[in-house]
Amino acid sequence: MIAMPIKTENQNGILAPLFGKAKWFAFIDESGSIRVEANSAEGGIKVARWFENLAVKTLITSHLGEKPFHALTNAGVKIYFAGEERISVEEALAAFKAGNLPEVNVGNYMKLLGEEAQGHKHEGHCHHGDEKASFKSKLKCCETKGQNPLSGHGHKHAHSYSHNA
Repeated sequence: MIAMPIKTENQNGILAPLFGKAKWFAFIDESGSIRVEANSAEGGIKVARWFENLAVKTLITSHLGEKPFHALTNAGVKIYFAGEERISVEEALAAFKAGNLPEVNVGNYMKLLGEEAQGHKHEGHCHHGDEKASFKSKLKCCETKGQNPLSGHGHKHAHSYSHNA
């Protein structure tokens, strides 16, 4: 079964920019039948547990927090990035079937779905070292323990790649 967070209860609704707080989810079974259910779980981890009970095997989304990402991948759910543009259930499903949606994994999570992909855009490489270590650290670009990352982003060190998704 495929799941997608959507904005309305319309079967061909637009994908919601949220995951755990999405009002509705579209579920597509193996025959292609689409049903829409209200999100009564309200929260990423609770939605991940709900999906496990529903035997969801694939999630297509534009946003997903780190904790539900890990919960879903540990449950064997394949996660695909629908992009940042407005997209309907049918468009996302067609792109998925055509192989045009990238699968999200630990190596590309931050680029596709992480907070840095959701508006934290600047040119450069932040010196976090190994990608997996920086992913699990929960520290964003140029953030260090004890410093407020919201106090401005006017750092001066050299950068070598872009965070743009």
